[in-house]
Amino acid sequence: MRKKLSNNVLFFHEYRSCAFPRKQLKKTAGKIYRNEKKVMNRAVNIILCSDYKIRKLNRKYRKIDRATDVLSFPFEDDDLLGEVYISLQRAAVQARRYNVPYADEVNRLFIHGLAHLLGFDHNTEKERKKMELYEKRYY
Repeated sequence: MRKKLSNNVLFFHEYRSCAFPRKQLKKTAGKIYRNEKKVMNRAVNIILCSDYKIRKLNRKYRKIDRATDVLSFPFEDDDLLGEVYISLQRAAVQARRYNVPYADEVNRLFIHGLAHLLGFDHNTEKERKKMELYEKRYY
């Protein structure tokens, strides 16, 4: 199923066993699109998927054979900023582990994935702190 938002975020809900917080993600996307000049006129595809799908992608593109919570793929395109894959199964597990609402965990992963598309990373302590500040701005 495809759902287009006015701010160029397209959701592809591929893992129907888990719902996703459409309204919350739409609100967060609106905030980010209002504040971040890099995304103003570029679309972002958000693929809400299973552990199985994200594991296959992680194995293929990162050579890591395990499921992860979120993967981002930036595109060098004037119209498309990139794609963010979120494992709804991982989000559910992490929400229980961190004792946070499932919708909040999916929203956090959404923000994290968009941060990667905007050039943020967490390979060093300095990068991690900068990315965390960005995430807190929208969370």
